[in-house]
This record gives sequence, C-alpha cells and structure tokens, in this order.
Amino acid sequence: MDKTEMIKLIEDTYSTAVQSFVTRVICKDDIAHYGYFNSFEDYSELKEKNQYRFIPRNNFHAYKDEYVKRGRHNVSHSIILTGEDVVDIQFVLPLHI
Repeated sequence: MDKTEMIKLIEDTYSTAVQSFVTRVICKDDIAHYGYFNSFEDYSELKEKNQYRFIPRNNFHAYKDEYVKRGRHNVSHSIILTGEDVVDIQFVLPLHI
C-alpha cells in the first residue's frame, strides 16, 4: 500500500473509533499479523518512510504492563511494518482490555 492509503486506514480508524480494534495486517508474503498500530515517539519519522509500529497481539499484555509500571511505551514490544509490503488492513474485533 502506498503511504496515503496506509495513513488513511490507520489514522482515520484509530482517531475516530470509540474503541480500539484488533487489526489484521495481510502482507505480500502471505503472513497475517494480528495486533494494534500505535504511535510512538518516532511515528512522524517512520510515517515519512511509509513504516509503522505495530504491537503484535501476543506482545500486547507485556506492552501494557510495562506502560502501567514505568509510564512509557517500550518499542521492544513492537515490530515495524512497511507499507509497500502490506496488501490489506482489516479491523476485525473490538479490543477487550
């Protein structure tokens, strides 16, 4: 996906949604990632390169626990997805925290 498509899908959905959603990101290599997009300090820098931080669902509890304990977002719980590798983004389930 190009940068405009990625930004529209991510920012429009995450900024207007009343609740967060589990997101399925399907990549060109037929791998599907489930989790959540998140804005870290490097969001603007990565966005210029059409790259986005994504917290895989299996890392979410560790990410959330660390944020509660330390009050900061730890990028080690995230991966970077490149827009050119993404075929589709689907918002599939409401997040139950």
